[in-house]
Formats: sequence, C-alpha cells, structure tokens
Amino acid sequence: MVGRKILSGSLFFFLLTLATAGFGQTSNPMVTDITFGLLTWVKHLNNDIDKPYSIEKAEQLKQRLETLKQDLTVYKKTRKTLSDSLFRNNIAPGKKDPNNLEQLKERMSKVMQGMREVNDLVSESVQQEGDKLNDQIYKILYDEPGRYLSYLEAFLGGMEVSKKDLALDGSVCFSRLEECINMISGMEGRVGKKIK
Repeated sequence: MVGRKILSGSLFFFLLTLATAGFGQTSNPMVTDITFGLLTWVKHLNNDIDKPYSIEKAEQLKQRLETLKQDLTVYKKTRKTLSDSLFRNNIAPGKKDPNNLEQLKERMSKVMQGMREVNDLVSESVQQEGDKLNDQIYKILYDEPGRYLSYLEAFLGGMEVSKKDLALDGSVCFSRLEECINMISGMEGRVGKKIK
C-alpha cells in the first residue's frame, strides 16, 4: 500500500515535470542570440588584423572582408525588413512563415561561409574562435529543431514571441550587427594600406 502511494506520487511528479517542461517550450522559445558572439569574434579579428603578412595574403584578406561585410549587411537588412513588416502589419504570433524563415537561414549561411573564408587567413586563436562560433550557428540552424538564432526567427517558426522580445531583437541585435559591419569596413581600409 505504502509502495503504491510512493509509486503514484513519483509518477504524478514525473508527469507534472513533463507537463511543465512542455509548457516552457511553447511559451518560451529557445533563442541563442549569436550577434554577441559574432561581435566578440569581429573585435578579436580587429585586434589581430595588423599582424604582418604578405601582399598576396593582404589582397585575399581584403576581398574576403569585403564579401563578409556585404553578407552581414544583407542579413541585417533582411532581418530589419521582416521585423518592420511584422510590426507594421501587427501580425500575431503563432503562425509559421517557412519562406521567410528559410530566407534568413540562407542569409546566415552566406555569413558563415564568409567567416570561414576570413578565418583561413588569420591567426590560429581567432580562427579557433570563429570555427567554434560557426559550429554553434550551424547546430542551431540545422541540427537542433526548436532552437533559433533570434526572436524574429522563433516568431517566423510559429513560436509565441512577445512584441517586447521582438523589439529588443530589433534594437540590440541590429546595433551589434551594425558595429560588426563598421569594424569590418575599418579593417578593409587598414589591410588595403598594406597592398599599396
């Protein structure tokens, strides 16, 4: 009798835990804002960029920095356009938008490719940091369903996302992306001087 009560109590607690965990997943999407990691990597790249290297390597690095800057700019503009549209049209959460979600994934994939190409030409420590960040982004995008790189993506994935979280996404994340782009522009200029 006592054993049955303990078993019933344990089963009830287990079911309650499952229910709570399930509720948490739907009401609070798993978002890993990678703009912080991206900005950290760009700052370390910025500190590393003045190390001596050949003119040929400088030319390659300048071109790859330019491509990365362009890809980051396109990603940032795409996020801004989608975010503005959601607010302008007052779209309620809960409805999936797979086309725009896929568009963001494609834009981020281009950024990842640009990071890898820059990484090939920098110091080992910056390279390792970039590779680690790249792996983290890849896992969130393709290996871990239910995880997102931003609240905007979670919203497009049909998750319940508050306007406050979307607004925060639209200010803090855009500022970090803008800072990355501006810093990469500065690096392009510094590397360009080595070519002349």
